This record gives sequence, C-alpha cells and structure tokens, in this order.
Amino acid sequence: MNNSNNPVRSERYSSRYTRGFLEMLVNDGQAETDQYVEQFYASKNYQCRLEAIKYLIGISGKYSFPESIFIDALKDFCSQVKVYVLQNYDFQKADDPEIQNCLADIAKDDEKIQVRALAIDKLSGLDTAEHHDLFFSTSLLKSSKESASGLRGLYKLDKEKAYQMAKFRADGSSGKLDLAIAEIFQAEGNIDDLHFFKARLKARTKFNKIDLVRIYLKMLGELEIEALIKTQIVYICEDISLTGNTELVQRLIMELYQFISEHKVFMSQHQDLQRFVDKIIDLLLEKDYLKAKKANPFGNSLI
Repeated sequence: MNNSNNPVRSERYSSRYTRGFLEMLVNDGQAETDQYVEQFYASKNYQCRLEAIKYLIGISGKYSFPESIFIDALKDFCSQVKVYVLQNYDFQKADDPEIQNCLADIAKDDEKIQVRALAIDKLSGLDTAEHHDLFFSTSLLKSSKESASGLRGLYKLDKEKAYQMAKFRADGSSGKLDLAIAEIFQAEGNIDDLHFFKARLKARTKFNKIDLVRIYLKMLGELEIEALIKTQIVYICEDISLTGNTELVQRLIMELYQFISEHKVFMSQHQDLQRFVDKIIDLLLEKDYLKAKKANPFGNSLI
C-alpha cells in the first residue's frame, strides 16, 4: 500500500519543487533586471550604461522595468549607447508616443551622421505621417546616408513624390543614396530609368557594385523585355569583369542564379533567354579568362 502511494508523493514533491525552482528563477531574473536599471541610471561610465541597455533589450518582455529607459538611452550623451538602441530595439512594439518625438529630434539635431540616419530609418518604420516634411527635407541633404534614409521614409508616405525626388537626386548620387534611388526606380520606374543603373554601376567601386546589381536585375525581371534583358546583362557582366576581381565575379554568378530562380515562369516562356543566361554563367565560371587576360567574352555574338 505504501509502495502504491510513493509515485503520487514523488510527483507531488516534484511539482512543488519545480514550481519553487521556477519562482526562484523569476525572482532572480527580476532582481538582476532591477540591478541593471539602477546601473544604467547610476553609472557615469558609458560602458556600464551600454552593458545595462544590452541586457535590458535582451530580456525585454520577460521581466518588468520601465520601457522609458530606452528613451533615456536615446538621449544619452554617448553615441555608442544611442546607436545600440537604434540598431537593436524593436520600436514597432513601443507604446510610448514620446518615442517618435525622440527619434525625430535625433534625426534633426544629433551631431553624428550615422546616428541621424539610423533615427530616420527607425522613424520611417512607424506610423509617421506627421513627419512627412522631415523625410522630404532629409532627402535633399548632401550626406548619402541621411538623404537615402529620408528618401525611403518619404517613399512610405508618398510614392509619387518620392519617385520624383529620386529622379531629381539621380544625377550625381552616390553611396547609400544610389541604392535608395535604385529601389524606388525598381518599384515605380520604367525603361527610361535604366540609364541611372548603367551610370551608377560604372561609377561604383568594386564590391559596392553588387548591391546595385541585385536591384538592377530585379528591375530587368519586372520589365520582362527579352532583348533588353540580354543587352543589360551583357553590360553588367562587362562592367564586373573589367574589375579583374574573381571574387566579385563569383558574387555576380550567384546574382544571376537568383535572377533565374525569381523569374522561373518568364524564363520558361523564353527558352532562348534561359539559354543565354546559362551561357553567360558558363563564361563567368571559366575562372582563368580573367587571369589570362583573354578578350572580353561578352559581346553581340551572344545576343
């Protein structure tokens, strides 16, 4: 009889022990959270404040602490603390209306371009119709990082105005702004906008080319004009091959494979184009042609 009760007693003991252990873990976690909140506000060392913010972002939602601490972190005099919050905090779940105002203030007034650009990026991901003028004015700035962030924010609110701004900024753009303009042209543009891609691809240095190539190929796939796709792909391959960088060529090959994968239906309806892209990839896979300085293998004979 005693033996038959033992499993029940054992299970009850185990359940009580498990509940107690879990309660202990919760209490310990809350105590540690409270310590990090105190550390953030008490420490004069930015590394200690940064450590506290990293911990609190990591456990956000698990333990109780004032979310306003992240607003205070965005106002920290150390840019590393602000950058970490901007890069890692989920602003979408924030329910404090002061967050938007704080981001807008940073975007307008912070002394560092990187911090201002990050703030604009995060602001554009929120319900930010009231900040339309901020996005518009930022898209006109000289800094490519800031103007790119402003242009993307403007696009979320007013696609037509952002497209016109992209066309206005297209001449002489560089860096991040190139990519923002390319994204808008890819989404809203037409065949006339391809001259931008050609000009900016030629102007960009080596590995900075690939990000633009990715958007370039997406636009070509959406235009769905076989002859145009062929001539533009030849142009891209010629430009990349002239860098003489084999690693860059390998990355181009991956982008072409991705192009095929994303446009399977169109490629299946245009078998000649499929064969053309396959041939281009085969030529790029001939690794020795760059080292041997052979004549450019891309040309009208392929089209």
